[in-house]
Amino acid sequence: MNISYTPLFVAMITTFIAISVLRPFAISINLTDSPNNRKKHEGIVPLIGGLGMFFGFFISVLTTSIDLNHIKYFVLASFIVVIIGALDDHRDISVGYRFFFQITAAVIVAAVAGVNIESLGYLLISRGEILLSSWSVFFTIIAIIVAMNAVNMSDGIHGLAGLMSFITLLSLAYFSYIGGNQESLIIASFMCAVIPPFLFYNLGIGYLGEKRIFMGDAGSMFLGLGIVWLLVDLSQGEYRSFSPVIALWLFAVPLIDSVSTVLRRIIIGQSPFKPDMNHLHHILISMGLSEKFVLIIILLFSLFMTLIGIMGELNEISEWKMFAGFIAIFVIYFILTNLLISKK
Repeated sequence: MNISYTPLFVAMITTFIAISVLRPFAISINLTDSPNNRKKHEGIVPLIGGLGMFFGFFISVLTTSIDLNHIKYFVLASFIVVIIGALDDHRDISVGYRFFFQITAAVIVAAVAGVNIESLGYLLISRGEILLSSWSVFFTIIAIIVAMNAVNMSDGIHGLAGLMSFITLLSLAYFSYIGGNQESLIIASFMCAVIPPFLFYNLGIGYLGEKRIFMGDAGSMFLGLGIVWLLVDLSQGEYRSFSPVIALWLFAVPLIDSVSTVLRRIIIGQSPFKPDMNHLHHILISMGLSEKFVLIIILLFSLFMTLIGIMGELNEISEWKMFAGFIAIFVIYFILTNLLISKK
């Protein structure tokens, strides 16, 4: 299976152009982020990374000769979350409105495009395959919302959400390629192509040091939606590329961190939607580590978990063993982060 490099090049160039054009416009309309008690960056930063990445992705899709088929539904769902994300970045819309449009996008994916989680695989040693049957669409909608918000929660220091998403998407491009799934390969590779231009601006590399941008909610939801679409599409059906449990490993760090954070909030009686400073990157920075070192640590953790997932699939490790291993790491992570938070 071959894929043309031209659309990848188009994706990168158009993302660069889109960001360059949108940056001054965002400043003029106050589509920006300002420092506060949770955000320690310097100066006013435009929130247009998500818009730029989506534009690059969309244009690259238009340059392909392949039949769009289900990709058109992904583009539509992405458009919805990018627009509502940009509005949230600009005006801080209510949680209710935000979830309404997230659910709308999720319904398009699950009910219209038919990208559903129908099986959880063989997670338990004492029973057979766990099939969702009539719960399939509902479970998929929940999974989509969780994934989008997990990426959003990981977007706390420069480069973190983008680089973790890049690691996951690269692994999904690999599985798409070896599994012969051309549609998923297009989505994964195009999304991989639009992230580096954003990172150049986000990390302030070279002459872009004074032109930093953030991806905003638009970007985190766009990346989260793309990741969960691919995780579901590649882990389901007769021609799946990996077992369902491997999806947990490929998306491990954002998932573990977000679920731990929400669970911790619920246990202490806080709203699960109330922002705090107890994400992994916050905890490590509070220990006196530099932001760059924290970025490296979390990326290595993410890469480690992803490689375990890939090796587990390639070596045909039992699904229940992979699931037990993931749960063990989650429990250890939850206990350790709670201990570290208590010492802050």
